[in-house]
Amino acid sequence: MVQFVSVLTTLLVAAGVALAKPTPKLAEQPVVTYLGTQGPILSGGAWTSKGIVYTSGTVPSVNGTIVAGGIEAQTAQVIKNIAATLEEAGTSWDYVMKTTVFLANMSDYAAMNEVYGAMLPTPKPARTAVEVGKLPGDFLIEVEAIAAIPDI
Repeated sequence: MVQFVSVLTTLLVAAGVALAKPTPKLAEQPVVTYLGTQGPILSGGAWTSKGIVYTSGTVPSVNGTIVAGGIEAQTAQVIKNIAATLEEAGTSWDYVMKTTVFLANMSDYAAMNEVYGAMLPTPKPARTAVEVGKLPGDFLIEVEAIAAIPDI
């Protein structure tokens, strides 16, 4: 009886291996770069993998120049820069799941939050906001985002 069970088990395992369908490897997705934020410290862009976009810390610059106008203007520009990166990756703010906001000064939180709330679609993504003291380019805000690439 033990020998029969052993033979049967072997046959079932062999049949399972023979019938198993290999899982197709997802096509590699390209690295995405938004050139509007390139510079020695003003790096930007994103990396995509398995249907997710991870943006770099994105700063309030246009063609390497920090926008003037305080936290409101800088917040709006960061959101626009991330939107351009997301669009290039095949997604949008509608699919952002999480953001991290780095502020040079937490006293700018209320003004940043007002612009952020007005420009982003509802429901808003999960968010963490932290004061980092000084950002490397003397800008007031930097934001990173994680977004899904929608199925087409």
